[in-house]
Amino acid sequence: MSPVLAEKPWGGRRLAEYGKVLPDGVWIGESWDVADLPADAVSAVADPRSRVASGQFEGRALCELIAEFGEDLLGCASPTPEGDFPLLVKLLDAREHLSVQVHPDRKYVKKHPTARLKTESWYVVAADPGAHLYLGLRDGATVADVASRMGTAGIVGLLRTIPAMPGDFHHLPAGLVHALGAGVMVAEVQTPSDTTFRLYDWEDRYGRPNRPMHGAEALEAIRPDLDSVMSSRPEGPGSRRLLARELYWMTEHRSSGGSVEIVRRPEVRVIVMVAGAARIDRLEVAAGATVVVPACVVLDAAIEATADTVILEVGLV
Repeated sequence: MSPVLAEKPWGGRRLAEYGKVLPDGVWIGESWDVADLPADAVSAVADPRSRVASGQFEGRALCELIAEFGEDLLGCASPTPEGDFPLLVKLLDAREHLSVQVHPDRKYVKKHPTARLKTESWYVVAADPGAHLYLGLRDGATVADVASRMGTAGIVGLLRTIPAMPGDFHHLPAGLVHALGAGVMVAEVQTPSDTTFRLYDWEDRYGRPNRPMHGAEALEAIRPDLDSVMSSRPEGPGSRRLLARELYWMTEHRSSGGSVEIVRRPEVRVIVMVAGAARIDRLEVAAGATVVVPACVVLDAAIEATADTVILEVGLV
């Protein structure tokens, strides 16, 4: 896939190390590698649809291919109600802290149909020494505490802090208060949504222009029962681990010992190249590339890879 790049005040330039061609003179925070959203559903980018990068279908959006090929592309997975691809996959480069934020769950969306459900997972691709993540509220912190510190640096003291370590995986369900810390790059798998409610944006630290806060929406969306995050640590070379079996997708991790084992399933999959290089069905791909494998394509059980290859394999459910 050919990505959509999103300029962000907290972004950096590290995505260039992962094959992204960045425009000069701007901070790029996100590479939307698999994106297929209606234009009226997002504000972060002008065209929220990534395109096929090469070959017979070069330049086409996934929604066009879904309309043409249906189950041959998606298998038993369903498109969104608009007929779009039901997953959003990004690489995020945080030069500075992201805003403290929360996303709506199904209960919130049912009451507010203009909002779009957003639940997500992070795989830490790279992290500076001492970098960390903010994941959930500390023990004893309440929604009332959040309300009293809304829009101020005091809210940071309510958040649980976790070291950011390459290879770590964290699943962030909708309703969890969180922030990606400075110096961290993650691969993010999420439901196709750009609905974000900000509680604090670090203006006093970074001198950013004021962006809108969403106090009432955030306080309603917070789920105080989410007091922990599903996380896992990496394993050694040649390992394979199931990272998450979510309601919407299943994410697995593979690291190579010269080849990478792929489960042969008749379903659509997204393969994110985190490190190294590999050959996938005659396609040479390197770190930073993202490949959509249609359900009708059956890959070899093992793909050729360099010794340092790490991939995420995401299946739709």
